[in-house]
Amino acid sequence: MEKFTLDSQERKPASKSEMKKLRASGKIPAILYGDMANMSLTIDAVKFTTLLKMAGRNVMISLRMPDKTSKTVLIKDIQKNVISRELSHIDFYSVSMKKKIDISIPVVLVGEAPGVKSGGVLSHIVRELKVKCLPADIPEKITVDISALEIGNTVLVKDLVVPKNVEIIVAPEQIVANIVSPTILEEVVPAVTEAIAEPEVIGKGKKEEVEEGAEAAPAAAPSAVGRPAAKKEDATLKPKEEKK
Repeated sequence: MEKFTLDSQERKPASKSEMKKLRASGKIPAILYGDMANMSLTIDAVKFTTLLKMAGRNVMISLRMPDKTSKTVLIKDIQKNVISRELSHIDFYSVSMKKKIDISIPVVLVGEAPGVKSGGVLSHIVRELKVKCLPADIPEKITVDISALEIGNTVLVKDLVVPKNVEIIVAPEQIVANIVSPTILEEVVPAVTEAIAEPEVIGKGKKEEVEEGAEAAPAAAPSAVGRPAAKKEDATLKPKEEKK
């Protein structure tokens, strides 16, 4: 693994306003952990950002200390401003070149899976793999070739190819990536439990009742009350016959 060089300067305890001015001047506050007392440092922001773009986070760094000595360090944590996303703090930890360490390595998928072309869905489950090795043997990344994966195929941890000096400390049956059939969601149509009532026609109700009553029983003879009264002859209008 390639080692990069980075300079550091001593940093004294400072207030929030002083730390803000420090960042505005192009410096990033940092702290170094290791087999000695923790040291507060500052790092040039431009140089550190360039290093990240070139080598990523899993990079071995030869950190030049304020007393002109050098220490081999790895990046433990990077903090960023929530709003601006600018680097606000870095944690380094010192390592021994003769002692194995646990570290997470990014897992990168390469190639085009025929299963995806057939409509399958690719799931990248393990994106970082925890391994154990000497600092000089830390791989930059672990690549997984998926150019032969069909729908239903799975890549397990035990299928990965890593350098012989690198020990994987993850369960061998852990799924790294797979291709599954797409899920088709069927629209659920609620069952009709009640018959749809026909709309009532206004104005026909009474007529239908009368017709139903007529069918049920024969029509009764009209009563005297219901009959129109006979007209009486008006005696005053009819002339009397003369007696001969």
